[in-house]
Amino acid sequence: MSKFCVNCGAELKDGGDICLKCGKLVNGENTPASTTTTSNTTTKTNSLALAGFIVSLCSLIINFAGIVGAVGTILSSIGLAKLKKNNEKGFGFALTGIIIGAFSIIWGIWSIINLVNTINYYL
Repeated sequence: MSKFCVNCGAELKDGGDICLKCGKLVNGENTPASTTTTSNTTTKTNSLALAGFIVSLCSLIINFAGIVGAVGTILSSIGLAKLKKNNEKGFGFALTGIIIGAFSIIWGIWSIINLVNTINYYL
């Protein structure tokens, strides 16, 4: 008759005291030190990636010649680098912040060029 792990439900091999799937003891009490594994999943979102995304969104309303977009892009870029290093969530926030921030920078430069051309036209 087969035994099953009480933690994950995997079938246990005969004579084994440790589940090969989850690393728990057969009775499910605790994990032996030699089989401790680290999980690749995290629940923390990178705060710089989120802040860069929010600042980039704000730059669509308050542009100031692309300066706000530049700040959002920089924050998102730093957040993107750190989330890969620290194994955190927030890739979508960082990437979207970079894209929106770059768009805002281009929009700001375009606005300045149009303002200068408009002033020169009326002079």
